[in-house]
This record gives sequence, structure tokens and C-alpha cells, in this order.
Amino acid sequence: MMKFVVFAVLLPAAVFGLAVRPCPNNAPLPLEVRVTDCNQEPCVIPMGGMVDMDLDFIPNRASTTVDAALNIFLGNFRVPYDLPENQRNACNFFAGRGCPVSQGETINYHLSTPASAPFADVTVDLELQLTGDDGQPLFCFRSSATITAA
Repeated sequence: MMKFVVFAVLLPAAVFGLAVRPCPNNAPLPLEVRVTDCNQEPCVIPMGGMVDMDLDFIPNRASTTVDAALNIFLGNFRVPYDLPENQRNACNFFAGRGCPVSQGETINYHLSTPASAPFADVTVDLELQLTGDDGQPLFCFRSSATITAA
């Protein structure tokens, strides 16, 4: 009986990802986004803590390179932030593989980056986009996070 209760408690976290919103550019959405310790918006992240996410997506075209960008918005204001240089090449963060990517294949992307905001106790929109070698997004989504004091 105890095994069933543990399984029933863990199953929703394992099966259901975070509901995300489309970007204004109408790029495709990923299949599923999973954020550690978060299953609904806004995710609560301590300042300086790590945003740790896995997501699955299917490219709608082949690409030899894939670039990552994470934008942070406070309302309509874009907070000055760029992914660290070593995280901008998304190919380095595809589970069990790298680039190139082929149209129609399922790919798992893992991002673990520090939470950054101009001040604590604010809710921001995070926009994650992967872009192919043609400069067009392979996917883009927005989700919200509340950055709290550490």
C-alpha cells in the first residue's frame, strides 16, 4: 500500500510539465517544460539560486547549430541579462547528443543557470528561445518566476 501512495504522489510531478505561454513571435512551443521544484507559474526562485529545467522539443527543420537566449522581462521592460557565454551554444546541452539536429526528432534540452533580477520579491517573465542556423526560432516560450531574497 505504501508503494502505491508514493507512486501516486510522484506520478503527477513526473508526468506533467509546467504550462507555458507562447512568445509574441508565434514561434513553436516545446512539447514539455519541466522545472525543478515548480509545477505552476510563477515558479519561486531565491536570488542567486539555480533555475534548473529540462524540456523536450521537436525541430520543424534541420539545423547545424542551435543558439540559446534567455530574456527577462519586468512588464514590457527587458531586464539587461544574457545567458553566460558557455550556455549560448544549446548543442552542448542536448541530452546524449549535440548538433546537428534533424527535422522531426525529439530532443531533450537541459538548462541550469543562476536566477538573476534587479531586485528581490518581484515577478518577472522569462523567455527562452532556441534559434537555428537560419536565424529563425526552433521554439520559444514564456513563463513567470518570482525571485525572492536569498
